Amino acid sequence: MAFQPTKTDHVALDQFLETVLDAYKNGDSDRDSCVGVIAHAMTAAAIDNETEFKNYIRLSGERLFEGVR
Repeated sequence: MAFQPTKTDHVALDQFLETVLDAYKNGDSDRDSCVGVIAHAMTAAAIDNETEFKNYIRLSGERLFEGVR
């Protein structure tokens, strides 16, 4: 990851991961969907797509899983 995440980005990433893990724990999303959502964010970061990464980790729970379930 060539870009430098800010403290705000770290907070957003924590919230993103909590949202995904809670969705799985509560039965709102299956394992494959959760893995796909996390993989999307990590791939954006890996290919240095800062805008996609930052926008994606800030999506709300409902929008986060659109098109994945």
